[in-house]
Amino acid sequence: MKKSIFLILLIAIAFFSCDRRGSAREQLQHSISEFNKKHTNLEVVMYYPETYTEVQTDSIISNTFKVSIKNYAKMDSQILMSSETEGNKSKIKYHRVFESEINIALASKSILKTKINAEDFKDASHPEFWNNATLEHVWVNQEMSSTEEVNLGISFMNPKSKAYKLYELVVTTEGKQHLNLIEAHS
Repeated sequence: MKKSIFLILLIAIAFFSCDRRGSAREQLQHSISEFNKKHTNLEVVMYYPETYTEVQTDSIISNTFKVSIKNYAKMDSQILMSSETEGNKSKIKYHRVFESEINIALASKSILKTKINAEDFKDASHPEFWNNATLEHVWVNQEMSSTEEVNLGISFMNPKSKAYKLYELVVTTEGKQHLNLIEAHS
């Protein structure tokens, strides 16, 4: 009698465990597919540089000129570097646009106060460079500067093509400006 009760109990357990719900693996796959249907794309956005970046330099040239230059990343302007989509995951990379504020004074009197960015230098004859260009850096070329003029180096780069342009901006004691393209690499 005990054997028959045991046998009936064993058959009942086997019968109730086979309820056609599928294996644990099938249930997991079904749950994952339902989750993916309910959720929108995952978007990963990366910026270079990641955070606000600023470099400020103050120089005195030949006890004549006081030059203040602030190079900084514009947080509201960027260049699209790449965009990849795989399934419901998107990966987007941006390069921030840079700008520079320049203030040149002579005997405490300002002779030049300006902002420089790639938009101001855009040249219609080279749109492939300028469409994705950003200011890289502005600096005082102390070796070329004198008591009569300040010589600034200005570099622009296209982070997509790795091309660059190097300019020279000469500012005289009267505030006159002369801009020359020194080097270009495409």
